[in-house]
Amino acid sequence: MTKLPSFPPFTEFGHIVDCIDINKQLAFDHPLLKDHKIQERPHFSKRTTKNAGLSGKRPSMIGLLQDACPSGTVPIRRTTKADLIAIRSMSNNIYPQTTKVPNIHRAVIEMQKATHESYLGVTGNINVYNPDVKEGSSYAVMYVTKGANENLNSITSGWMVSPGTYGTGYSYFFTYWTTDGANKTGCFNIACPGFVQVDKSVYLGSHFVNVSIPNGPQFEIGLSISKEEDGNWWVTKDKINIGYFPANIFNNFAEAEIVGWGGLAVNSPNGISPPMGSGIFPDDNYKHTSQFRAIQYRNSSGVLDGPHKYSYDTIIDSPDCYLIDFHGYMGKFEGYTFGFGGPGGDCGT
Repeated sequence: MTKLPSFPPFTEFGHIVDCIDINKQLAFDHPLLKDHKIQERPHFSKRTTKNAGLSGKRPSMIGLLQDACPSGTVPIRRTTKADLIAIRSMSNNIYPQTTKVPNIHRAVIEMQKATHESYLGVTGNINVYNPDVKEGSSYAVMYVTKGANENLNSITSGWMVSPGTYGTGYSYFFTYWTTDGANKTGCFNIACPGFVQVDKSVYLGSHFVNVSIPNGPQFEIGLSISKEEDGNWWVTKDKINIGYFPANIFNNFAEAEIVGWGGLAVNSPNGISPPMGSGIFPDDNYKHTSQFRAIQYRNSSGVLDGPHKYSYDTIIDSPDCYLIDFHGYMGKFEGYTFGFGGPGGDCGT
């Protein structure tokens, strides 16, 4: 449950956001964070950055748009008992480890695991849509992972539509983490201690105010998950450092073995899979299919680069329902780009 607020709450799209003393947020209930010193901003090592530039898409807005929390406090979406019940009933197994996991379908681009290569982060711009999800859940994600099964460390972020979780069919910003393959640790957003919030406006579980419409206005978010010098994993949205996952809540996660981007869909109880992305199969028409652009990974030397030929895998486990259309490098403004998604339906388990 959310801790008591330090200031009067905001009401955002039907949910309550409290401004909590930054030193009293839920993260510090974690037994490994009792004496944690808050890091107010990341300290990244010097690295080479390949700027993909701007596109014709506009940023999708989330968080406290009119007011920010007062100095010394951070915005925390209030968690109710109903929220906890809904979140705990969801499948925690959302990370794309294999091509076949029951009731979960994937359409992702994933950098290949290499003996002499590791990763310090992942970044990219994601088209934000609001697919018509009646039941089940639909995600657009990027992620960093290391290990497997009960030794899996993973951080995932992006947007999701899950009426069973949020009580609405809107698109929400989210994170998910685990340090043991979702056996005993990890959760969505702040359903458990772990994530340290530092920004005063943008918070986990935010509702996207503006979303893309097929053949209409297009909106996107620039997102990254990056490890900095102290080992903390930072989540950044459109150059806003939202907060971080402290290094010491993980096991052996100094670097990632695998990074990736794409879409996930979780079946409804009746076995029908929801739409992914815009709900339309990807093609060359950027105006009606969901896109990732400017996707990059940060290697162990701190250099940003993209998925070159033969360096990545395309994982599509239900091609009748979801696809990926990888366009490759599209120039300095779009970078490495691909479309993803599909209508869903009876996709099997």
